[in-house]
Amino acid sequence: MGYPHRYPPTQKGRVEPKPLSSRSYPHKLSTLSRPLKRSNRMNERDISLENGEGKDRAGVSRVELESFRNYDALLLDLDPGFNVLAGPNAQGKTNFLEALYLLATTRLLRGQRDAEAVKDGAQRARVSADLIGSGTRLGLTLEKGIRKRATLNGASVPRPADLIGRLPAAAITAFDLEIVRGEPSARRDFLDLEISALSPAYLRHLTLYKRALEQRNALLRDAREAYVPEDQYEPWEAQIAEHGAKIRESRRDYVSSLSPEVSSSHTRMGEGEKVSLRYVERDDAHDETWMLEALARSRGSDVGRGGTSVGPHRDDLGILVDGREARLFGSGGQQRTAVIALKLGTLEYARGILGTPPLLLLDDILSDLDARRRAILSEIVLERAGQAVLTCTEAEAAGERILREARVYHVRAGEVTS
Repeated sequence: MGYPHRYPPTQKGRVEPKPLSSRSYPHKLSTLSRPLKRSNRMNERDISLENGEGKDRAGVSRVELESFRNYDALLLDLDPGFNVLAGPNAQGKTNFLEALYLLATTRLLRGQRDAEAVKDGAQRARVSADLIGSGTRLGLTLEKGIRKRATLNGASVPRPADLIGRLPAAAITAFDLEIVRGEPSARRDFLDLEISALSPAYLRHLTLYKRALEQRNALLRDAREAYVPEDQYEPWEAQIAEHGAKIRESRRDYVSSLSPEVSSSHTRMGEGEKVSLRYVERDDAHDETWMLEALARSRGSDVGRGGTSVGPHRDDLGILVDGREARLFGSGGQQRTAVIALKLGTLEYARGILGTPPLLLLDDILSDLDARRRAILSEIVLERAGQAVLTCTEAEAAGERILREARVYHVRAGEVTS
């Protein structure tokens, strides 16, 4: 993730901290001491609208790909409602969804390096899309050996992260199982991505936290070879404590607000168990003052450890099924249903915050469910989604009700036809 502005290098490549200024950031900054909470009362107009009809929606009207994955070149107009991409496996359906996900989050779905999305034989890949309503054009260029570059209406922007939040999107894919089954880092990434899309201020705190953490860790490594004066730690620890406390506060608020949405989605899918979320802090530094004191106390042990032991970079998200960790005790089916409920919960929560449903990306999820769960998920998608892009091997897997509303495309070998 890029930094908001450049800092002059000092000894050994480290940089000196500078005072923060809202002028340094292109986004309008909101304070993170004000929790991210949705209103208890949804706008009546939102409730009465079916499939987002009659209001501005998050989504794209046109997508253009160049040398991205298995696509040589593609220019495709999407329906503002439902879009179904059907075709055999390994033909490019997921790649198309990944291009949209990349524009929404600046990340690849599969957690790979950017260069791996560049088509074999090409030097660079380009992905762009026009947003529904405003016509704003988002663009990203991935180039081998060079950091990705972002554009807004054709003009370069300082950081790719400046695109985050301009295309709100929720993706449900097979890769999401890693959120439940994987390491804590996968769940922290999930939280950071979802909250950043709703709060530019959170993204700012996260960026500066990571920067300060890297600098403190560099000092800890240096201290293994030679004495490092305490006053070199202090400015970085002050930033870790300041931004780390804000990150924890926002994560706690988000998880607390999201948990009922996830539980409701899980119940709606007809499952008997109760799913809940809890935010797990790995130390007792619950606020800025405590964190600053804990960082100072832990310097000696952190030198031996080779890294910082205090802060939100070590925290976790607990996903519980009937009070037990789904990661440890959930069956494969329970884990799959829990992660679908988790993503549906984020969709509904974001809808409440934004006042419009995010773009929904469903990658061959319906095909993997039994008939009962498929019918329920289809109903939920019809009710909650604005624009949606679904992939499946056979169009019929999307279900009769969705097909009545959808534009169907056929994908084969990087070619898309309607």
